[in-house]
Amino acid sequence: MKRTVIILLLAAVCPALMAQNSTESLRQLLEGNRVSFSYALSVQEKVQVRTNGTALIDGECYRISGNGLEIYCDGATKWTVDSQAKEVYLEPSDGTREFLANPSAWLEQVHNLTVGEKVVSGVFRDPAGSEITFRFTSITSSPQSGTTAGFTFDTSSLGSGWVITDLR
Repeated sequence: MKRTVIILLLAAVCPALMAQNSTESLRQLLEGNRVSFSYALSVQEKVQVRTNGTALIDGECYRISGNGLEIYCDGATKWTVDSQAKEVYLEPSDGTREFLANPSAWLEQVHNLTVGEKVVSGVFRDPAGSEITFRFTSITSSPQSGTTAGFTFDTSSLGSGWVITDLR
């Protein structure tokens, strides 16, 4: 009887502890570091939508590439570049409120989180209520660079066929 109670208690407590450890492990990996990873996301709405790409996060700066778009952010300005359509949108940075730009800020909305040495996966519930299954792979981490180099986009070199929309 005592053994059964202990086993039931462990079964109830271990998933919570594992989730807490996973959350803390991810937080330690991301916060205060320069982190790069490949990502795969899928969301099931009326149809399933999948996307993949790469991300580089360095403090408030980030660069995300995927599905033909590149997003650059130096912490103050965000450039969304669609090379195929030859369009660039400039807007004020939203304080890394995008999930891929700052996953640790969204840990409260993540469940089924699994954190390995080079792989992180889980399900993120976005503010609109959609559930996005994510998987980060090829994760590398190093000290923050302290520079915005590589996180800006120079629109001055673009040809006249480009549309630049400045929303700042």
